[in-house]
Amino acid sequence: GRITEDDVRRAAHTPAETPKASVAVAVRPDEERIPIHGLRRRIFEKMAKSNVTAAHFTYVEEVDMTQLVHLRDQLKETADWKSVRLTFLPFFIKAVVAGLKEFPPLNASVDDERGEIVVKRYYHIGIATATEEGLTVTVVHEADGKDLWYLAKEVERLSNAAREKRLTLEDVQGSTFTITSLGREGGMFATPIINWPEVGILGIHKIEKRPVVRNDQIVIRDMMYLSCSFDHRVVDGHVGAAFVQAVHNFLEHPALLFVGLE
Repeated sequence: GRITEDDVRRAAHTPAETPKASVAVAVRPDEERIPIHGLRRRIFEKMAKSNVTAAHFTYVEEVDMTQLVHLRDQLKETADWKSVRLTFLPFFIKAVVAGLKEFPPLNASVDDERGEIVVKRYYHIGIATATEEGLTVTVVHEADGKDLWYLAKEVERLSNAAREKRLTLEDVQGSTFTITSLGREGGMFATPIINWPEVGILGIHKIEKRPVVRNDQIVIRDMMYLSCSFDHRVVDGHVGAAFVQAVHNFLEHPALLFVGLE
């Protein structure tokens, strides 16, 4: 009897004639309530759908990025001449596409309603991009047929369009496999949530110099972790691990991506 219905209504600034079925919420002056709508609502629903639908498992591997860092540094002058901002993402896209070609079941989605696995013969790579409104997955279409320079320009275009809210419907639809990057804040590793209804997602983390053993000697190399999550309903553990090892191999030996061996 200490708190009456009238007390609750006054605290919620609810008119007395409001039906009793309405829920009254006491608003504290030291709290902020942010409505979940728009892009955040879509992220909210899609992540929840992925988490309760896919049977996630994550595989982590360490990659020696020294050769790739050196290759990117060598290509910077050419990139500047072409007015291209060359990040590591185009190389990751190429390595992922090469890995997907070796393991086609990972370039797939699940049609839960029909009980079917849909294996794609095209390679539309999603790139998770952080914006003020939340995480947006933009899509590089037909990534397997594009060279490094096109991929670099397309990644930059999509990133700018996402942050400036200029994305078209085509820019965000149709991905077959997604890459998510935490960049310099990438930490050691994480458990990426699959971009449902896809069956896999690759998380890339920060590159940093660390001591490692090579030929029984301690040397300093540019190292990075990969965290790849799979839908265990579709992807067996050894298949997911083999895919990550393939991507690992292409990143450690980037020349393989450019001599027709992918």
